[in-house]
Amino acid sequence: MPDWIAAVILGLVEGLTEFIPVSSTGHLLLTKKLLGLPSGFWDTFSVMIQLGAILAVVVVYFQKLWT
Repeated sequence: MPDWIAAVILGLVEGLTEFIPVSSTGHLLLTKKLLGLPSGFWDTFSVMIQLGAILAVVVVYFQKLWT
């Protein structure tokens, strides 16, 4: 499976589970196992997707956090 397809699938799982009261990381780990992704891809993707979620929260709540 091409990396970009795996990234899209993992991105969808992350996007659907990040802001609801379930473990998005747990769902990503299950998806990783189901897709048989290599550790190198997973490590990089996991860091980047979590940074993206943090950045989104900071952007949305910037005024409440720093004003």
